Amino acid sequence: MQAPHQSQRPTKSTMSPSSWGDDMNFPAFLMSGLAWLLVCLTGSQVKAADAPDVRPVDQAVIYFSFAPWDGAAYDIEIPLEHADDAVQPVIRISIWGYPQFPDPKTIHFSGKEDAGGGPSRGAGRALFQANLNKSMPERLVGSVSFKTLQNDHPVSGSYEFATLDGKRRFKGSFQAAWGNKPPKVIR
Repeated sequence: MQAPHQSQRPTKSTMSPSSWGDDMNFPAFLMSGLAWLLVCLTGSQVKAADAPDVRPVDQAVIYFSFAPWDGAAYDIEIPLEHADDAVQPVIRISIWGYPQFPDPKTIHFSGKEDAGGGPSRGAGRALFQANLNKSMPERLVGSVSFKTLQNDHPVSGSYEFATLDGKRRFKGSFQAAWGNKPPKVIR
C-alpha cells in the first residue's frame, strides 16, 4: 500500500465542515453565503422609477401583439386616475386579429371571453389592473367604441366597462398613439 503524497488528502464519506478541506475556511464560506443572500433579498439597485417613462401617464397606447396560441391582436392600455386602492390603474383591451375600421365600430365584451380560442372566444377581451403588471387582472364586461382604427393613425374612442362583480365602473374616452410596429412574419 502506498502512503499518500503531500498533495493528496484522505477523503471522508460525510459532508461535515471538516471534510471541506483546509483550503476552505468555514466562517468565510458562511459570510460569502450571507452576502449572496442579502443581494438576492434586497434586489438590484436599479429601480423601475429610474427608467424613463416613454409616454405621458394620461396617454393611452395601442400596441401590435402576437402570440402563437391565439394569433394577432391589438392591445390598448388606457391609464386611469389613481385611487387609494389603485396605484397605477389601467384598462387593457385586446382586440383579436388586426382589424381596421375606417368607420365607427363598437365591440362588446361579455367578461367571459376565451383567449385560447374556444367557443366563447369573442372579438377580444377587456381587463382592469389596479397596479399595472403587479396585480391580478379583473375581467370587464362592457364595450369600446372606435371612431376609426387604422394602422399608423391615432386611435380614438370611448369605453364603458364594469368588473364582473359590479364593484367598479369605468366610463371615458381615449386617444391612443401607436407604441410599436407590426411584427414581421417569417414564413
